[in-house]
Amino acid sequence: MNIAILLAAGKSSRAKQNKIRADIHGVELWTLAYDTFRTHKDIDKMILVVPKNMEDFFMENAPDAQIIVGGESRMQSFKNGVAAIDFSSDDIIIDHNAANPNVTSGEITKVIIAAKEHGGAAVYHSVVDTVINLDGEVLDRDKLKLMQTPQAIRGDILKDVTLHNETDLSSAIFKKYTLHLLEAHPANKKVTYAEDIEQLRSRAFIGEDSHRFSDTGKLTLGGLTVEDCPAMEANSDGDVILHAIGRALAQEQDKSFSRIADELCQAGEKDSRKYLEGLLKDSKINRISLQIEGLKPRIDSLPLRESLSEILNIDSGKIQISAMTGEGLSPFGRGEGLRCTCILQCF
Repeated sequence: MNIAILLAAGKSSRAKQNKIRADIHGVELWTLAYDTFRTHKDIDKMILVVPKNMEDFFMENAPDAQIIVGGESRMQSFKNGVAAIDFSSDDIIIDHNAANPNVTSGEITKVIIAAKEHGGAAVYHSVVDTVINLDGEVLDRDKLKLMQTPQAIRGDILKDVTLHNETDLSSAIFKKYTLHLLEAHPANKKVTYAEDIEQLRSRAFIGEDSHRFSDTGKLTLGGLTVEDCPAMEANSDGDVILHAIGRALAQEQDKSFSRIADELCQAGEKDSRKYLEGLLKDSKINRISLQIEGLKPRIDSLPLRESLSEILNIDSGKIQISAMTGEGLSPFGRGEGLRCTCILQCF
């Protein structure tokens, strides 16, 4: 069994506001990590550790979790969560901060697998800046890691380690056992200060794609087949909407969409929906705005929102689509091809 303990009982003193309940595009911050764990196929049980006197609120708004009151420190809150569960030696217990809202399903999967094999696992960011201690000594940054959550531990190891005043689970494991380290997703960082909350609200990424019409076939656009327009000149299906979205997603993850698409295309995969699958696993889309430039087809006649809602697994109301011809000043406006620009807002 895989049990997630989500910690949401902190005092938020450095943020100077209740960061866990900060509004992030219409939802409270804590729900972002909660929903990622709640919908993960490998999570069997969730413990949500919350501040005293807020139990009723969380019981109402987190019905899939067992609500436990936290302690005076982070470690005490984690211990309270552990005390609420009956776990066996081969169970995996995952420690995660609700203040790490951008945790991905992929990270959860990786720490579970690694903890089963190694006993303990955690995600980290590499240190990229020069680090000097107060004695003026330059530290070897290759030996330093910025620890994040999720962190996971196998039941037999958890029963053997001592949890006292350590900052988190990883520091407790390291005292006696080897901890398997995994690189965190670039966006998975703890929200600590008010500035972090503002940055979380303003994460936007841009992608663009264009193709020329061919003389044959049928157009693929937004995952739809458009009968009265020819296909694009492309090695794949030439879906400019999905390619623009893919480029924005890849930008968010510091990846190359062209490389992803080229490798799949060379392997014989022409369906652009497949090019997005890996990227979508590691992103949380809040809203998406698309601008399509072209003379044909008539964009408002196509059920694009419905198609994209299914592909991206977001509500169709969060998808905005506009179309323009540009008065025929560009090759797209003259009907020679299509261009799509995507602005992607992510949690």
